[in-house]
Amino acid sequence: MRTIRMDYKRTTTTIAATLAVVALTVGAPAARADDATGTPAPTGTSSTTATTAPTAPPTTQSGTKAGTQAPAQAATSSPPPARAAAAAAAPTAVIPRTAPVSRVKDLQVRLKLVGQFPYAITGVYWSAVDRAVLAFQHARGLTETGVVDQPTWDRLRALTNSPVVLPRTATALRVKDLQARLKANGRFAYGITGVYWSAVDRSVLTFQILYDLPQTGVVDQRTWDRLKAVTASPVAIGRTASTAQLKEVQLRLRALGSWSYGITGVYWSALDGAVLTFQQKRGLPQSGVIDQRTWSRLVALTYAPGTFDQHRFNAGLRPVMPTVGSLDGRCRTGRVMCVDKATRTLTWVVDGKPLMVMWARFGRPGKETREGTFRVSRMYEYVISNLYFTPMPYSMFFSGGQAVHYSSNFARLGYASASHGCVNIADHAQIKTLFFLVRVGDKVVVHH
Repeated sequence: MRTIRMDYKRTTTTIAATLAVVALTVGAPAARADDATGTPAPTGTSSTTATTAPTAPPTTQSGTKAGTQAPAQAATSSPPPARAAAAAAAPTAVIPRTAPVSRVKDLQVRLKLVGQFPYAITGVYWSAVDRAVLAFQHARGLTETGVVDQPTWDRLRALTNSPVVLPRTATALRVKDLQARLKANGRFAYGITGVYWSAVDRSVLTFQILYDLPQTGVVDQRTWDRLKAVTASPVAIGRTASTAQLKEVQLRLRALGSWSYGITGVYWSALDGAVLTFQQKRGLPQSGVIDQRTWSRLVALTYAPGTFDQHRFNAGLRPVMPTVGSLDGRCRTGRVMCVDKATRTLTWVVDGKPLMVMWARFGRPGKETREGTFRVSRMYEYVISNLYFTPMPYSMFFSGGQAVHYSSNFARLGYASASHGCVNIADHAQIKTLFFLVRVGDKVVVHH
């Protein structure tokens, strides 16, 4: 019985000793932590209190490791103040480096206008554009971000815009002028109506992009000046033109009902007005002068190719020299007097090249000038008709008694009269020159 009690005491002592060792082992880290901080551990602290002590902000080596993890989590959830401020201050680019070519061209054009971009307008956003933007910001007292932010773009546009000269509310005649010029430049494919609609806006913007202008989309002074310059046409008949030329203009305008005054050959204010009205009615650029475009349209409306041009004849002008392609095929080889009854002309042709052209008059009904291919049989500088007893200077006979010769009657009466079958020429100087060029045996072709 005593032995059993002693074993019980011995076992109890062993368990107590073991518990004491465990308590010392568990309490050791807390004690080291307290020693590290220099804070003495309070007496009578239980083992449970010791295990909960490290929940305070640690400064031990193991606490340092825990401390390095906590800031990392904080950085993930919320940025440091300096980085957040930088992100908030970063400017938003209204024309970034990845902008379309047309937008970059607009930027380059405007920078060039303010003297900051000396290079070609390419639409490529490269380092020189960055430098130009920065230089502009510096020169204008803007925040030097180097990117085209909203304040920079607003200032650049304000400095490079020009006044609007042709708004959407312009008169129909002004809008027709704009449409005609855009059409002449190939930018406007619609009718000349005088109505300012969306297609005009698009055409104006396309023109500005094509000609490296600020892309305002409106007809400002700079756009209008450039459009007029590229659609200008050389002056065909100016105010100092000959009387005969001005008569022709007046005759052609009168044929279209655009000239109600006399055929004087004088260029005065009424002719200016008539030309401008013609341009407005025909959808032409309204230059107010007879440029080549206006003249070509006027002639086209009053003359059919291959016919008699009565307006030139009545104005006292020589006929237009025909092209080789318009000549009768028989007239394109050798030395030929090519007589065309349709155009009422005689053309002197050598080896297919027209050298002289003159008005001609032919036989009246019943005594028509014979048609066909002939040869010059004889020539007389001066002769009198055996049948009609009229002078026939510079006669070149080609078919029996029919000849090419000068006619004073033709010079005086024109086509109000006719010949007895000969080819009459009214210009004395021309027929004299021709007479000394032609040789017996040369070809004469009379056709209609």
